[in-house]
Amino acid sequence: MAMGGENVREPVAAGRFYPGGAKELRGMIEKYLDQAKPELSGRPIALISPHAGYVYSGQAAAYGFKLLKGSGIKRVIVLGLAHGYPLRVASVPSYTAYRTPLGDVPVDAKLREALASFTRTVDAADRGEHSIEVQLPFLQVVLDDFTFLPVQVGQLPPDEADKLAAALQKLLDDKTAIVVSSDFTHYGANYDYFPASVRKNTVKEDLRKLDLKAAAFIEKLDYAGFETFLRETEDTICGANPIRVLLRALPKESQGKVLCYYTSGDIVNDWDSSVSYFSIAFTVKGGREK
Repeated sequence: MAMGGENVREPVAAGRFYPGGAKELRGMIEKYLDQAKPELSGRPIALISPHAGYVYSGQAAAYGFKLLKGSGIKRVIVLGLAHGYPLRVASVPSYTAYRTPLGDVPVDAKLREALASFTRTVDAADRGEHSIEVQLPFLQVVLDDFTFLPVQVGQLPPDEADKLAAALQKLLDDKTAIVVSSDFTHYGANYDYFPASVRKNTVKEDLRKLDLKAAAFIEKLDYAGFETFLRETEDTICGANPIRVLLRALPKESQGKVLCYYTSGDIVNDWDSSVSYFSIAFTVKGGREK
């Protein structure tokens, strides 16, 4: 929808991944936030947040987003992905705002300019994509007034990933945070992923071990360890590329912590196919204690 020179992205996930009505959507998010009890100290600078339907992953997401409430954050860089598009660059779509049932979120022109040398615009990669959009209603509820930059991260050559990460690190002031959109292990027939470490009779327990192993590398900002883990397990972490960039972008003094973890199997008690959800936060010293 274009008005007055604006190029507003209409929501594609409303009514599917989250409620299409503003009242119901806000009520759902506030309920999740009320139930979230994150324990963390320091100033939040980054989150890894899931992007499934809210009835599945909304409670996990709330643990991270609750940390941003009252944090003074005014700018958010959301690193997402393109599920159905073979993206080989980092793309910032051409929109000037993203619309959800809770209103429009303006795209930050200064952030776009700051990353212009390290990104391209591939609008085709964004068509029908939900990974960035589903983060926005939570941000709209916990932040009073903010701008954001959507960045879809594809399979980048290491040198390009390094340059993007370095540019992102320079933007991480006390008013700016990064949100990485990613679910974790996609297990079972729906995803054609049956790792040897996950046995048929102990799927829940074995998935937990696999997922927490990945999270341990991420918490420690261990990029090399995470890469080795992905290579050895071929784990189906859909946001592996934005996570790779985040691990390189975070300051060395950052502290990572898992705030919440569960799987869709826990929700529906079905382990034939399951998707894993984490809320992981990264902080630096200073700011409010959580």
